[in-house]
Amino acid sequence: MLVAGYGKLVKMIITLNQQQQVFNIYNRTAEKVHAAARKDERIQYCSPEHFHRFTNVFLALPPEGCISFLRKFAHLFQSNTVIFHTATNLYANKLKETVPYHHIIPAKFAGHANQAVRDKSGGTFVVPDNVKKERTTLESWLGDAFNVKVGTEDMVKTANQIAVEETMKLAVQLEERLEKAGVSKPIQKAVFAQIPAGVLHAHLEGTHGAFARQVLKQMEHRKGDEENENR
Repeated sequence: MLVAGYGKLVKMIITLNQQQQVFNIYNRTAEKVHAAARKDERIQYCSPEHFHRFTNVFLALPPEGCISFLRKFAHLFQSNTVIFHTATNLYANKLKETVPYHHIIPAKFAGHANQAVRDKSGGTFVVPDNVKKERTTLESWLGDAFNVKVGTEDMVKTANQIAVEETMKLAVQLEERLEKAGVSKPIQKAVFAQIPAGVLHAHLEGTHGAFARQVLKQMEHRKGDEENENR
């Protein structure tokens, strides 16, 4: 697998995937990869003259970077090379217009790369349901820290956007309430650092404490009352 790009997504994979012995990485700024290689011997910089050796590419670039990379280098790859495309805001059919003779597979990350590293929990990539062979290839390369599930590009984009929007609303509201309550900045920082993430994890795991269970019960009662009023 050739990795194109060296941003947060790739750094997350390298950190959490300890099964891979080598990560072959191309980046426009080669020194970033060389600097990383000095800290992790599994990382190797791959220059364009070696692209022809790879039949699978993990394209981890922003939308404009994906298009420019393929326009510049696609001819160096063998025909029908599988390109796993990760940019959330660029659809696979758009890339297919740029390289019609390669196999573009959307592989979108449903989650937050930096938080995945903090949690040491990996995360979930989403691929279409008609690419079983390519899905197996991606699963094998990503290792046990990650899941590869079936879904659509729209599904991942929508889920990520809603999660970011609602979490930002929560962050702003929490900050405003803490300010109004006269909570000092150091305590605000401590609360922000642990409670939101801890409550969300507990919600997913069904392990809320007594106070959180009480709050959830009150919210459910209010929701029920509102639904009854609207009938």
